[in-house]
Amino acid sequence: SNGNLRDLVEEGSYTRYNWFTSYPINNYNVTVNIANYAHFDDFHVSGKDTLSLDYYVLPNNLEKAKKQFEQVKPMLRCYETFFGPYPFWRDGFALVETPYLGMEHQSAIAYGNQYKVGYAGMDFSKIGLDFDYIIIHEAGHEYWGNSVSCKDICDLWIHEGFCTYAEAVYVECLHGYDIGQDYVNAKRPSVSNNSPIAGPCEVNEEGNGDMYNKGMLFLNTLRHVIDDEELWWDIIYGMAEDHKYETIDGETVIQYFNEKSGRDLTAIFNQYLYHSRIPMLEYKVKQKGSNVNLSYRWKADVENFDMPVQFTLDGENWFDVQPSQKWEKRTIKKASADKFAFNNQKFYINLKQLDD
Repeated sequence: SNGNLRDLVEEGSYTRYNWFTSYPINNYNVTVNIANYAHFDDFHVSGKDTLSLDYYVLPNNLEKAKKQFEQVKPMLRCYETFFGPYPFWRDGFALVETPYLGMEHQSAIAYGNQYKVGYAGMDFSKIGLDFDYIIIHEAGHEYWGNSVSCKDICDLWIHEGFCTYAEAVYVECLHGYDIGQDYVNAKRPSVSNNSPIAGPCEVNEEGNGDMYNKGMLFLNTLRHVIDDEELWWDIIYGMAEDHKYETIDGETVIQYFNEKSGRDLTAIFNQYLYHSRIPMLEYKVKQKGSNVNLSYRWKADVENFDMPVQFTLDGENWFDVQPSQKWEKRTIKKASADKFAFNNQKFYINLKQLDD
């Protein structure tokens, strides 16, 4: 079960197993698993402290588990770097084999991915990466969902959006920034954008399932809106640490990002969270002699929406621009429009080029 086994008590012909959790826990994270488990353990060293790692698997899967679970310690090092120390240190980290795919049960993560890569053997990365999705994703929930939790499931995007972004952080840790961005953008086709990822509050209703991948794409967009790597990771780390063991709402997240970034990001949050559509950047580009004339504006649901983006004229050098919902014009001297493009890889947006 969750936490640590305190003792075994013989009661007639039965044995009572007493498990203890020393941290706050969501009721849906409480679990009991019963099987003829084989157990093996390991440890993760962080500074001068040691985290216990416990694995409970069916005996015939013991050797496969020992190999598959080698992914745990590199993942923990990555998450610790970007999100802070594992939040349930006293209770330890555990994977427990189950007959279902997985669940983020606090300090007793359900593992049922059959020791395959991806999601039940499917390439869930969509770019050929071979990590075990259930290990990486469900462990990400120890931070996002189990430690930082939403007050109302209308804000379940806090759990799933940040946790899915944790997958991209893991990919970037192992393979670098460019592959991390490939991982993020590979999920674009799976987003429907047909209803908001935040649901109506106080009626026990969550938002659209897009909250996983759209949440990741949105956070990646925010990273490039802020455009300051040190500040960005300070915000993400601070979010996990400053709201550890708390239940929060969407407004808390928005206020935190605004305060820490020193910018008002409210309109951007509102567009991506509370509306179905992502912002559309309409633009016109025309070669006039040796110059390029550029016009652009945002089409969005949120009033006074403005968000910076980048454009290129050569595919290599990128320039910042901050459109509003009014047409704006810019002349770029001694330039060619042949390779003109807006950056819709760092920014999750729709683009529409208009004729004059």
